[in-house]
Amino acid sequence: MMTINPRLTFLSFKDFYLNLSPSIRSTIFITIVLVIILLIISKKLDKYDETKEPKGIILVLEWLIEGINGMCKETIGKRYRVIAPYIVTVAIFLFVANISGLFGLTPPTASVSVTICLGLMTFTLIQFFGIRSQGIKNHLKGFVDPNPLFLPINLIGEIVTPFSLGLRLFGNILSGTVIMALVYSVCGYFSILVAPALHCYFDIFSGFIQTLVFCTLTTVFIAGKLPEDELEYDEDKIIE
Repeated sequence: MMTINPRLTFLSFKDFYLNLSPSIRSTIFITIVLVIILLIISKKLDKYDETKEPKGIILVLEWLIEGINGMCKETIGKRYRVIAPYIVTVAIFLFVANISGLFGLTPPTASVSVTICLGLMTFTLIQFFGIRSQGIKNHLKGFVDPNPLFLPINLIGEIVTPFSLGLRLFGNILSGTVIMALVYSVCGYFSILVAPALHCYFDIFSGFIQTLVFCTLTTVFIAGKLPEDELEYDEDKIIE
């Protein structure tokens, strides 16, 4: 019977991990940390007393979820409960990834492969909801509206969506990373005077804005695939 040497397995994984690009290593690290944190929060929520006023991380989560639910209700309408969990997940990952440079990591979103993958995830979701709400026949028929001559233009417009989302995010985060690297290389020891203010803008403020833009565009693109009668929010007609 063949036995597995744990030490050799660990060393093989270590070599594999170190050979990955810095952005991919950061992605793996951030994902693992977020999963652990969310599992801990999940345990806290199980013991949470709803009669008490929320505070700490529970208050932050409540603010985040209510904000995203509100955005989804306005944009997507009746199907907001189906889409909101994806938006919350993407928002948490994106914001942490965008500000990870503050903690000495290479921001995953400064890698085009990571941002394009996020764009493709959103693109798949857009097509899924288009087919689910309209049926595959009507969904495909939309590519030849208002005239079959528009088929190439409609196809290009659809295919460009994930690249537009991914490259916009990549360009903004990479530009901030490059500027901060230039500040440190040019200013040397004096960078300690200007770096904090620039980090606040390029990492925290810009990171938040890019997260908001990505999530907003995702809901807008999904809403574009839904029938107009579903886009009006009605508490009595929520689609699960």
